[in-house]
Amino acid sequence: MATLTNFQQPGKNNGTGTNLDSLLKVFGGEVLTAFNRQTLVMPNHIVKTIESGKSAQFPVSGRAEARYLQPGANLDDTRTEMKHNEKLINIDGLLVSDVLITDIFNALSHVDWRQEYSKQLGETLAQNADLAVLAEMAKLAKSPETLPGLGGGTVINKTLTPSSTGITEAVGDAVIQGLLEVRAKFTKNYVPMDERFVYITPEAYNALLASKVAIDRDYGAIATIVDGNIDKLLGFKVIEVPNMTTGTTANGVLQGTGHTFPSDLATGCAFIAGHRSCVGTLKLKDLQIEHGRRMEYQADHIVAKYAMGHGGLRPEAVAVCTIK
Repeated sequence: MATLTNFQQPGKNNGTGTNLDSLLKVFGGEVLTAFNRQTLVMPNHIVKTIESGKSAQFPVSGRAEARYLQPGANLDDTRTEMKHNEKLINIDGLLVSDVLITDIFNALSHVDWRQEYSKQLGETLAQNADLAVLAEMAKLAKSPETLPGLGGGTVINKTLTPSSTGITEAVGDAVIQGLLEVRAKFTKNYVPMDERFVYITPEAYNALLASKVAIDRDYGAIATIVDGNIDKLLGFKVIEVPNMTTGTTANGVLQGTGHTFPSDLATGCAFIAGHRSCVGTLKLKDLQIEHGRRMEYQADHIVAKYAMGHGGLRPEAVAVCTIK
């Protein structure tokens, strides 16, 4: 076989590498950015903004008692004290996310990345707030009642055979049964029927679609296989949440212990149900995106930041269901 004739290879870098390394890359006109991460939890609970301070107090009032008054008896002799308590939410500190974009690499790029980076930083902090609230709801489900007679949190555990777990009809039926039990418990605790929400994992959500109870028209058909959307179930607004049990880091918080999801509930957690009033968020500094010039680095600095705190308020209005 004859030896190949030498020919010029302008694609090589200093005569090394492949013969395509230095050839021009054509800009396709489309930047593949990360998919949007929506805020799913923040609009559905109590949010209070303060101008200054490190925490906020949420007073808790107990229930009044009725009694029969005997003829000639004095009301002062039979009156009982109405119990009170309080819930305190602390500001965690200043949560930040940032990038530093150098002029030279920005000039070498086909696109201006600053807008996309700003969006991603803001979405990261927004999702962090969602995960913190969900972790506080899970903690609250394990809490006793704040005052006698108000009721404590609810944890429901469902056990299935190993072959029945996953995205199966059995899991979908277990989700419905668990939510039925939560509905009964909430009603016993006088939790209002309106503004009830259930945050559900993608696996449990899709198991509902495999449940004949959920899609059977004879039972009301809360969903169909065609669109796969479930809007409401047993009076609860259904919200599918990715990474629901992730929680947030406790590193660097100024007060409290952070918002770590309880480890004993993270495994097998199918849904977290609650009323709008069960948790609260305290805002000192709302989400802001700040741009600054770093001349010493010849770069642009983008910082997303907020100062918030999250905490449980009403344990009687929250429940967690695990399916294992």
